[in-house]
Amino acid sequence: MNDESERQTSNDFHDDPTLPWAEEITADRSLEREKSYVHFVELKQRYLALLKQFAKVVRISDGYQRSLKEANLRLSTAASTDYLTGLSNRRRILDQIDAELSRSRRHNTPFCIVLADIDEFKGVNDSYGHEAGDRVLMFVADSMRSSVRREDLCSRWGGEEFLICLPQATADQAVHVAEKLRTEIADSTVKYQQMDIRITVSLGVAEYRPGSKIDELIREADIAMIAAKRSGKNRTCSFPELS
Repeated sequence: MNDESERQTSNDFHDDPTLPWAEEITADRSLEREKSYVHFVELKQRYLALLKQFAKVVRISDGYQRSLKEANLRLSTAASTDYLTGLSNRRRILDQIDAELSRSRRHNTPFCIVLADIDEFKGVNDSYGHEAGDRVLMFVADSMRSSVRREDLCSRWGGEEFLICLPQATADQAVHVAEKLRTEIADSTVKYQQMDIRITVSLGVAEYRPGSKIDELIREADIAMIAAKRSGKNRTCSFPELS
């Protein structure tokens, strides 16, 4: 083993107590006449070679550990994320709503959910194709990210439906967020193959009431959203004041 390899191995195992002791002995030229000196030097070199091999094994193991952690992170992200829009999926948003429901019960704080549905989405797929429909879904997802607060969680609920959880928000505040999203979408166009596709969304707002359950809250948001559809689409309704 050359000096450079020895220095590299020494750097990898700088806290090894054997190396300083061995270096001190081999550096003492007065011991060169001792019969055991040559054997000691050979033993030191063999020891350094073993350390070098061990250092390589450790680096490979560390690399595998990093790869495993990255793979686990990707799997965890995939399990909680909608692959098309990058928003949270139904599983994650339900966990978030459950956490907010528990927090509201403990601290008596409000929270709301908003259910949004793209108006006439089937017509987009029929007229422009499913690729255009995917582009519309991604556009709505981007609009949601830019319209909500940092602490809010947006999700793709399924198909052309989206659900937003708004922690510590009253019904009035949730309606304000929903109207901001609705207006932004209605005033924009989706670019697709030299075409401008206009879309709108209908939204339903529901505020948590003490004693209610998750499925009841979602059902109320759905009732409000359906009321918005029946009132002409491209509007926001809240439960129970369906106006």
